[in-house]
Amino acid sequence: MGGCSPQDDEMFSVAHVSDSHNNPSLVRQACQSNADVVLITGDCMNNLGRVNRTEYQISPHAEIKFQQSWYRKQAKKWAKDLGDRPIIAIRGNHDFIDYSPWLLHYGANVHEITDDNPVVEVFGKRWAGFRQVNYHIGEWSGEEHSLKSHIQRAFKCKPDILVTHIPPSGILDQNSYGDKNYGSSELTGALSYYEHNITHHFFGHAHAGGGKVLDTLNIRFINGAKHCLVHEVA
Repeated sequence: MGGCSPQDDEMFSVAHVSDSHNNPSLVRQACQSNADVVLITGDCMNNLGRVNRTEYQISPHAEIKFQQSWYRKQAKKWAKDLGDRPIIAIRGNHDFIDYSPWLLHYGANVHEITDDNPVVEVFGKRWAGFRQVNYHIGEWSGEEHSLKSHIQRAFKCKPDILVTHIPPSGILDQNSYGDKNYGSSELTGALSYYEHNITHHFFGHAHAGGGKVLDTLNIRFINGAKHCLVHEVA
């Protein structure tokens, strides 16, 4: 376990995982680490997928039912591994249910960032963000044509650490095919021109950029897609 909790003005470690999809062992790796806090930035649930080959569409109702059953078993294991250490979570576009209910049920110290609760405070830092992503084909959860209102809501929370599923456009946002088209240009604009105190931005979604870190705009950008890595935060 993580041992004694760090004081608010001390450095602490973050085990960051994202986009594990049908590989929950990545999340267990984060929960079993010695990190002070575990951070999930979305898409860490399995999906039923397109089972109706005639319509070839994702069914949100079927996904919710499937994920409730699948996630209940995983959350019990994650909570046991976590002990009393905090876990911060935000949903991705493949997540049709919240992370917090089952984790809370099994006694985890969970802090989920949602539309209704866009900011949490852990280790003296304000962690804020949003889960929505750019519109793709309209099948997945949280796809929207504009993210402006969500970005503004997050920035009004005055975060020290930004937590999203989507990356900013042009920053570690390559998809699995190597194209730089998974990021949000609205988010890049906000980070470039809004007044803020953000020192770290954790995200996922763009798999080819996963496991990479980039320092630019006076911010450390961390893409956790398909990886579980521990980072030190001051």
